[in-house]
Amino acid sequence: MNCYLCESDAEQRETTQSGQVIACRDCGEYLISDVVLRQLESRPLDFSKMRDDLHRQRQYNATSMAQINSETAIWA
Repeated sequence: MNCYLCESDAEQRETTQSGQVIACRDCGEYLISDVVLRQLESRPLDFSKMRDDLHRQRQYNATSMAQINSETAIWA
């Protein structure tokens, strides 16, 4: 599969009740919600801003996984 942000080769680690855990060598590991996945069909995420936000999430709270959900999604 491809990363939802950079479209590089990525691995879907697991599926949760709320979304998918993705591992990308460039973007890192993140959880993307089912709500955002459904919206990706009609609108793309802003790659650079979203990647920066994932990095900030990891710095702010290193014990939880970075997430792309309806509250954190940054659309192009």
